[in-house]
Amino acid sequence: MLLSSTGEVPRRMLCYGASGTSSQVAYDLQYQAGPGIEFIGYIDDVRDPRRVVEPEAAVFSFEEALEIEDVGVVVPIHDPAVRRELFARLSAHGVPILGSRGMPQFVHPLAVIGEGSVVSSTTRLALSTRLGAGVIGFADMLAHDVIVGDFTTLAFGSQVLGHVQIGSDVFIGAGAIITNGTIRRPLVIGDGARIGAGAVVTKDVAPGQAVSGPSALSPRRWSEVLAPRTARA
Repeated sequence: MLLSSTGEVPRRMLCYGASGTSSQVAYDLQYQAGPGIEFIGYIDDVRDPRRVVEPEAAVFSFEEALEIEDVGVVVPIHDPAVRRELFARLSAHGVPILGSRGMPQFVHPLAVIGEGSVVSSTTRLALSTRLGAGVIGFADMLAHDVIVGDFTTLAFGSQVLGHVQIGSDVFIGAGAIITNGTIRRPLVIGDGARIGAGAVVTKDVAPGQAVSGPSALSPRRWSEVLAPRTARA
Protein backbone atom coordinates (compact mmCIF):
# COMPACT_ATOMS: atom_id res chain seq x y z
CA MET A 1 0.00 0.00 0.00
CA LEU A 2 1.40 3.38 -1.03
CA LEU A 3 1.06 6.61 0.96
CA SER A 4 1.61 10.21 -0.16
CA SER A 5 2.75 13.33 1.69
CA THR A 6 -0.13 15.22 0.04
CA GLY A 7 -2.76 12.66 1.04
CA GLU A 8 -3.66 11.70 -2.53
CA VAL A 9 -1.38 9.20 -4.28
CA PRO A 10 -0.46 10.35 -7.83
CA ARG A 11 -0.99 8.08 -10.83
CA ARG A 12 2.74 7.96 -11.61
CA MET A 13 5.78 7.05 -9.53
CA LEU A 14 9.49 7.90 -9.78
CA CYS A 15 12.26 6.42 -7.64
CA TYR A 16 15.20 8.56 -6.51
CA GLY A 17 18.42 6.73 -7.38
CA ALA A 18 18.92 4.59 -10.46
CA SER A 19 20.64 1.44 -9.27
CA GLY A 20 21.29 -0.89 -6.35
CA THR A 21 18.77 -0.67 -3.54
CA SER A 22 16.64 1.89 -5.37
CA SER A 23 15.82 -0.47 -8.23
CA GLN A 24 15.01 -3.25 -5.78
CA VAL A 25 12.69 -0.97 -3.79
CA ALA A 26 11.06 0.29 -6.98
CA TYR A 27 9.99 -3.25 -7.86
CA ASP A 28 8.71 -3.80 -4.32
CA LEU A 29 6.62 -0.62 -4.39
CA GLN A 30 5.19 -1.43 -7.81
CA TYR A 31 3.94 -4.66 -6.28
CA GLN A 32 2.49 -2.84 -3.28
CA ALA A 33 0.87 -0.18 -5.48
CA GLY A 34 -0.89 -2.60 -7.78
CA PRO A 35 -2.03 -1.78 -11.32
CA GLY A 36 -3.41 1.69 -10.54
CA ILE A 37 -0.03 3.45 -10.38
CA GLU A 38 2.45 3.57 -13.25
CA PHE A 39 6.18 3.33 -12.51
CA ILE A 40 7.88 5.58 -15.07
CA GLY A 41 11.54 5.50 -14.05
CA TYR A 42 14.28 6.96 -11.88
CA ILE A 43 15.76 10.30 -10.89
CA ASP A 44 19.57 10.25 -11.03
CA ASP A 45 21.73 13.31 -10.35
CA VAL A 46 24.97 11.49 -11.17
CA ARG A 47 24.29 9.80 -14.53
CA ASP A 48 27.22 7.42 -14.09
CA PRO A 49 27.37 5.19 -17.22
CA ARG A 50 28.42 2.24 -15.06
CA ARG A 51 25.03 2.17 -13.37
CA VAL A 52 22.72 -0.50 -14.69
CA VAL A 53 18.95 -0.07 -14.89
CA GLU A 54 16.22 -2.04 -16.63
CA PRO A 55 16.33 -1.49 -20.41
CA GLU A 56 12.78 -0.13 -20.43
CA ALA A 57 13.30 2.29 -17.49
CA ALA A 58 13.75 6.00 -18.15
CA VAL A 59 16.28 8.02 -16.13
CA PHE A 60 15.49 11.69 -15.49
CA SER A 61 17.43 14.57 -14.01
CA PHE A 62 15.81 16.36 -11.08
CA GLU A 63 14.89 19.29 -13.33
CA GLU A 64 13.30 16.94 -15.88
CA ALA A 65 11.31 15.21 -13.15
CA LEU A 66 9.81 18.53 -12.07
CA GLU A 67 8.18 18.86 -15.49
CA ILE A 68 6.27 15.56 -15.18
CA GLU A 69 2.62 15.89 -14.19
CA ASP A 70 0.80 13.80 -11.60
CA VAL A 71 3.93 12.10 -10.27
CA GLY A 72 5.21 11.24 -6.80
CA VAL A 73 8.73 10.27 -5.75
CA VAL A 74 9.93 7.56 -3.39
CA VAL A 75 13.34 8.15 -1.77
CA PRO A 76 14.96 4.85 -0.68
CA ILE A 77 18.49 6.29 -0.27
CA HIS A 78 20.13 4.58 2.72
CA ASP A 79 22.11 7.55 4.08
CA PRO A 80 19.85 9.46 6.53
CA ALA A 81 21.51 12.84 5.88
CA VAL A 82 21.15 12.52 2.11
CA ARG A 83 17.56 11.38 2.50
CA ARG A 84 16.76 14.45 4.62
CA GLU A 85 18.30 16.70 1.98
CA LEU A 86 16.31 15.10 -0.84
CA PHE A 87 13.06 15.33 1.14
CA ALA A 88 13.65 19.05 1.64
CA ARG A 89 14.48 19.50 -2.03
CA LEU A 90 11.34 17.75 -3.23
CA SER A 91 9.12 19.47 -0.68
CA ALA A 92 10.44 22.89 -1.71
CA HIS A 93 9.15 22.22 -5.22
CA GLY A 94 5.83 20.80 -4.06
CA VAL A 95 6.57 17.27 -5.29
CA PRO A 96 4.57 14.57 -3.42
CA ILE A 97 6.83 12.19 -1.51
CA LEU A 98 5.68 8.60 -1.55
CA GLY A 99 5.94 6.06 1.23
CA SER A 100 4.64 2.56 1.71
CA ARG A 101 2.89 0.70 4.49
CA GLY A 102 4.06 -2.80 3.64
CA MET A 103 1.76 -5.78 3.32
CA PRO A 104 -1.41 -5.99 5.45
CA GLN A 105 -0.74 -9.56 6.56
CA PHE A 106 2.56 -8.44 8.14
CA VAL A 107 1.78 -4.91 9.39
CA HIS A 108 -0.68 -4.48 12.23
CA PRO A 109 -3.40 -1.94 11.34
CA LEU A 110 -2.60 0.05 14.50
CA ALA A 111 1.09 0.47 13.63
CA VAL A 112 1.89 4.15 12.93
CA ILE A 113 3.98 4.98 9.85
CA GLY A 114 5.21 8.52 9.28
CA GLU A 115 5.18 10.58 6.11
CA GLY A 116 7.48 9.30 3.37
CA SER A 117 8.56 6.20 5.29
CA VAL A 118 9.10 3.08 3.18
CA VAL A 119 8.21 -0.32 4.63
CA SER A 120 9.19 -3.33 2.54
CA SER A 121 6.78 -6.11 1.62
CA THR A 122 8.52 -8.57 3.95
CA THR A 123 8.83 -6.38 7.06
CA ARG A 124 6.69 -7.23 10.10
CA LEU A 125 5.42 -4.40 12.31
CA ALA A 126 3.62 -4.95 15.60
CA LEU A 127 0.58 -2.97 16.75
CA SER A 128 2.56 -0.70 19.06
CA THR A 129 5.30 0.16 16.54
CA ARG A 130 5.67 3.82 15.57
CA LEU A 131 7.87 5.02 12.69
CA GLY A 132 8.67 8.70 12.24
CA ALA A 133 8.94 10.54 8.92
CA GLY A 134 11.34 9.44 6.18
CA VAL A 135 12.22 6.08 7.76
CA ILE A 136 13.62 3.25 5.64
CA GLY A 137 12.07 0.12 7.13
CA PHE A 138 13.68 -2.86 5.39
CA ALA A 139 14.08 -4.80 8.65
CA ASP A 140 12.78 -8.34 8.99
CA MET A 141 10.82 -7.40 12.11
CA LEU A 142 10.05 -4.54 14.45
CA ALA A 143 8.43 -6.06 17.52
CA HIS A 144 6.04 -4.53 20.02
CA ASP A 145 6.62 -1.19 21.77
CA VAL A 146 9.22 0.03 19.26
CA ILE A 147 9.58 3.74 18.50
CA VAL A 148 11.75 4.87 15.57
CA GLY A 149 12.69 8.52 15.00
CA ASP A 150 12.70 10.50 11.75
CA PHE A 151 14.99 9.53 8.85
CA THR A 152 16.39 6.43 10.50
CA THR A 153 17.51 3.53 8.29
CA LEU A 154 16.79 -0.10 9.20
CA ALA A 155 18.68 -2.08 6.57
CA PHE A 156 17.75 -5.47 5.15
CA GLY A 157 17.66 -8.37 7.59
CA SER A 158 17.89 -6.26 10.75
CA GLN A 159 15.63 -7.05 13.71
CA VAL A 160 14.37 -4.88 16.55
CA LEU A 161 12.87 -6.68 19.53
CA GLY A 162 10.40 -5.31 22.06
CA HIS A 163 10.61 -2.14 24.17
CA VAL A 164 13.22 -0.29 22.09
CA GLN A 165 13.46 3.44 21.40
CA ILE A 166 15.55 4.46 18.38
CA GLY A 167 16.34 8.11 17.76
CA SER A 168 16.42 10.11 14.55
CA ASP A 169 19.07 9.82 11.79
CA VAL A 170 20.24 6.42 13.08
CA PHE A 171 21.72 3.87 10.69
CA ILE A 172 21.19 0.19 11.57
CA GLY A 173 23.15 -2.08 9.27
CA ALA A 174 22.06 -5.25 7.51
CA GLY A 175 21.47 -8.21 9.80
CA ALA A 176 21.93 -6.25 13.03
CA ILE A 177 19.85 -7.31 16.02
CA ILE A 178 18.62 -4.83 18.62
CA THR A 179 17.72 -6.92 21.65
CA ASN A 180 14.76 -6.09 23.83
CA GLY A 181 14.47 -3.72 26.74
CA THR A 182 11.67 -3.83 29.29
CA ILE A 183 8.49 -1.88 29.83
CA ARG A 184 10.16 0.01 32.68
CA ARG A 185 13.56 0.34 31.04
CA PRO A 186 13.47 0.40 27.22
CA LEU A 187 16.73 -0.05 25.33
CA VAL A 188 17.63 3.34 23.82
CA ILE A 189 19.67 4.13 20.72
CA GLY A 190 20.48 7.83 20.53
CA ASP A 191 20.15 10.22 17.61
CA GLY A 192 22.72 9.77 14.85
CA ALA A 193 24.10 6.46 16.14
CA ARG A 194 25.61 3.95 13.69
CA ILE A 195 25.07 0.21 14.19
CA GLY A 196 27.30 -1.99 12.04
CA ALA A 197 26.08 -4.88 9.91
CA GLY A 198 25.57 -8.03 11.97
CA ALA A 199 25.98 -6.26 15.30
CA VAL A 200 24.06 -7.48 18.35
CA VAL A 201 23.07 -4.55 20.56
CA THR A 202 22.32 -5.51 24.16
CA LYS A 203 22.56 -2.10 25.86
CA ASP A 204 21.98 1.58 25.22
CA VAL A 205 23.95 3.33 22.47
CA ALA A 206 24.82 6.99 22.99
CA PRO A 207 23.88 9.68 20.43
CA GLY A 208 26.38 9.71 17.56
CA GLN A 209 28.16 6.55 18.74
CA ALA A 210 29.27 3.90 16.24
CA VAL A 211 29.23 0.26 17.33
CA SER A 212 29.98 -2.95 15.47
CA GLY A 213 30.61 -6.66 15.89
CA PRO A 214 28.65 -9.43 17.61
CA SER A 215 28.94 -7.68 20.96
CA ALA A 216 28.32 -4.22 19.47
CA LEU A 217 31.53 -2.68 20.77
CA SER A 218 32.80 0.69 19.65
CA PRO A 219 35.60 0.58 17.00
CA ARG A 220 38.14 1.73 19.61
CA ARG A 221 37.09 -1.00 22.02
CA TRP A 222 37.35 -3.58 19.24
CA SER A 223 40.95 -2.54 18.60
CA GLU A 224 41.69 -2.99 22.31
CA VAL A 225 40.11 -6.46 22.30
CA LEU A 226 41.98 -7.56 19.18
CA ALA A 227 45.36 -6.04 20.09
CA PRO A 228 46.51 -8.97 22.30
CA ARG A 229 45.64 -11.44 19.54
CA THR A 230 47.58 -9.40 17.01
CA ALA A 231 50.59 -9.28 19.32
CA ARG A 232 50.54 -13.09 19.76
CA ALA A 233 50.35 -13.58 16.01
